[in-house]
Amino acid sequence: MNNQKPSGPASLPALAINQLLFRMPALFSGTTDSERHPLSQFVTDDDGFKWRLCAGAAVLNSKNQLLIGERIGKPGVWQAPQGGVDGGPTPETFTEAAIRELYEEVGLKKNDHVLLEHIDCELPMPLKCKYKTTGTGGWLENAGFVGQELNWVIFRCANSTLEREPSLISKLSGLNGEDPEFSAVRWESIDWVVKNIWEKKAKPYRVLREALQPVMKRWDERCAEPLFTGRWARDASRSVGVVEGLIARGLSEEKAAQKAKEPYIQDWQQHNGDKREWSVLTYDIDGRTPRRELLYPLGDFEEVYEGVSTLFGGTGAGGVVKRSCFYLAEINADESNPIAHVTVSETPRGREESLRYIKNGELILRRTFWHSWRTDKVVSTEVFVRS
Repeated sequence: MNNQKPSGPASLPALAINQLLFRMPALFSGTTDSERHPLSQFVTDDDGFKWRLCAGAAVLNSKNQLLIGERIGKPGVWQAPQGGVDGGPTPETFTEAAIRELYEEVGLKKNDHVLLEHIDCELPMPLKCKYKTTGTGGWLENAGFVGQELNWVIFRCANSTLEREPSLISKLSGLNGEDPEFSAVRWESIDWVVKNIWEKKAKPYRVLREALQPVMKRWDERCAEPLFTGRWARDASRSVGVVEGLIARGLSEEKAAQKAKEPYIQDWQQHNGDKREWSVLTYDIDGRTPRRELLYPLGDFEEVYEGVSTLFGGTGAGGVVKRSCFYLAEINADESNPIAHVTVSETPRGREESLRYIKNGELILRRTFWHSWRTDKVVSTEVFVRS
């Protein structure tokens, strides 16, 4: 999905020492505490100073906010996950190091919680910046480094829980045998991060902010494209897990089987005020009689319903359900626009995530339902074709 060229030792030609980003094999350095700080790749500048190579994981959510963590023992000090680029027999690339650090420091996995950003716009280069750490008395200075060269790798949020509340899914205990780095995580605007970051590290974050401008603009453009516009009809013969999902929501096996076969037709139109929002008209089983029309705005909202609802439950008197809409990066969507529109609904029967994306000209609807009284979940997939 990512159009970025590979970064790291394997992707660069051999150059003169004063032009190298890293040297092999004489590019490894360690400290007396080798278990805490593994052998790292470094660069040497024209003046002979050594800079430790680091990779930073810049994770963005649907609002183009940056995922940051609060350093343990340093209240109010926030930064993105980062760490040294390991050397050894098989040196890491910057991307590999960022993926590893993201997992070790906050427990997030590539292709599960996050995806590499789909870069289809021109970025300001380079995505790196040196910053000095001399004068701090830290282990880097004691190991002979004047500072670090931070190389950024950009990711997108691909998990609805991470999008809504990162503290519920992040693991801050330190993984792969590493010590914990953060005591808390949250989303913040890149402007806030630049303003509040540690002074010695501010320059790499200013570089990141500049690089993210076209990325954030392109993300908003993708979310505003008319991907879902038109009339869609469910191909019930290709549904997977729908009957099981309906049973989990309280329907009898017979009723669930019947409902899973019924025609399901919707009209999707972009909202006039914001093209990232959608107006959806659902028809009755005859495919002609409008049954209900809903607006799916971005962010949190409440939906009022009447009567009994398969999803919402109720006794027939109707009610109110809390919902939230946003976009996520989606690994299964068409590469031309790898995003998904997501609606999360909190109901008396449980929580449902409805995720829609386009694949090969078809609309794929993946529902995940978590019971309010059980710990398991039910996942179903439906395929819609243009009607």
